[in-house]
Amino acid sequence: MFPGSPATPDFAWPVRVAYGCVGLVVGFTGSMGMQLVTVNLASIQGSLGLDPAEVSWLPTAFLMSFVSMNLLLVKFRQQFGLRLFAELALWAYVASVVAHLFVNDFASALAVRFASGAAGAALTTLSVFYMMQAFPAARRLSAIVVGIGAPLLAMPAARLISPDLLEVGQWRALYVIELALALLSLAGVLVLKLPPSQRIKVFERLDLPTFVLLATGLALICAVLGQGRVEWWFEASWMGWALAAAVVLITAGVLIETGRENPLVDIRWILTPDFIGLVVMLALIRIILSEQIYGAVGLLQSVGMGPYQLRGLFLVVLLATAAGFGVSAWLIGPKTVLPLILASIPLVALAAVLDMRATNLTRPEQLYLSQAMVAFAAALFLGPALLVGIIQVLQRGWRSFTTLIVLFGLSQNLGGLVGVSGLGTFQTIRARDHYLHLTERLDPADPFVAGRLQGGFGALNRQALQEAAVLAFNDVFLVIVGLSALALLAALIFTFRALARMRAQAAAAATPAPTPSRSPVSA
Repeated sequence: MFPGSPATPDFAWPVRVAYGCVGLVVGFTGSMGMQLVTVNLASIQGSLGLDPAEVSWLPTAFLMSFVSMNLLLVKFRQQFGLRLFAELALWAYVASVVAHLFVNDFASALAVRFASGAAGAALTTLSVFYMMQAFPAARRLSAIVVGIGAPLLAMPAARLISPDLLEVGQWRALYVIELALALLSLAGVLVLKLPPSQRIKVFERLDLPTFVLLATGLALICAVLGQGRVEWWFEASWMGWALAAAVVLITAGVLIETGRENPLVDIRWILTPDFIGLVVMLALIRIILSEQIYGAVGLLQSVGMGPYQLRGLFLVVLLATAAGFGVSAWLIGPKTVLPLILASIPLVALAAVLDMRATNLTRPEQLYLSQAMVAFAAALFLGPALLVGIIQVLQRGWRSFTTLIVLFGLSQNLGGLVGVSGLGTFQTIRARDHYLHLTERLDPADPFVAGRLQGGFGALNRQALQEAAVLAFNDVFLVIVGLSALALLAALIFTFRALARMRAQAAAAATPAPTPSRSPVSA
């Protein structure tokens, strides 16, 4: 459909299976490195001797690179081919991981994460293209669902294998697995090449300043969102300067793009109600999906559950994610795209309602159902969400494809950051309020309180902190229910607008063209 996309010949089934295997490995690799780091930040912090603010820069650096590279990737593959970009990114990724195994300091760790973000931006798209070779022509939409969804499997998989990896080789074992996956992906890309694609000259002189301005501005926003909860929003002055600089840089980039005939980013499309509605809907849904990443995991960690106790939960999450992809891939079609998105939102809301009953006695087994629902909803939503954008691009022309990829990535990555940072900030504030409320009600004359005080104030204080944290997470789940209602409202408005537009287009197509009147002819 678009220049830079590979041809899709009718391969034999063994070749299709091979392409499917490479697509899964490539997509999984694009996210697994970051997930291995994200779920093991505490261990990496101790091993490398970092403070909490320093270690939180590692996942932030990944997202800064990932979001920025999406600006460059689409045009690069249109002119030079996606495989070249993927090979360059993978070689840089492999080199940085190898270097980090020998140089274990903060700078090398940041370099690895930045390189993995650049590689991840290419590998996610590459996964979709390999999957399109694996599926027959009638199921190409299913290929998009599976290809774009493969990275979601990395989070539960990282939770499952991390405890054993850390026990065997501490943080180095994490990077050895990351290196092995990168080498495996590189081998797959080199051995089983994609079919050729149409290449056209698309880069223009103004693309470079636009890329530098927008990529830097977006990276600064990612940095603030990633670090705000750790360094706290109003205590680190650099955050204010970073946001101010981001506004200036992005504004300058937008001004350049507005006056271009072939812009890198289609600003006119971005300002339309349809596009704004799409981005708002996608971002809200991504925020409420943080119920699992931050809400459920944070709750269980606050009541003392460690990595080994969480493995059963994430096995359920892994299976539910795979099931969600299966259902979405089976049902996906132009008429089912919006219903699939609408169906995913109530699942998250219901899961949050179930989790609102948490206490300090809550254990992972009690969250199996709710977290399976969230994982299923996330997998159900992702592919159809991208397809909605592709349908809009087909109506505007292939030159807007870069805009779709960039804004889709922003809505998902920044939405995830906003979800974790926003919910985390809210939980911190509510935990403090609950703690003050609990301690104010302690009466030394109460025999139970007196007995606890005799056992030591520290034990009583820890119990109050834990109870306050659990109550705050229940407040988080309540907020997610409210956000789910907003997301559902946004999705319904978007759906009704889309249906009204389709009916108008059908009516216009059915109306016969007026017959031109004949002028009288003289004898």
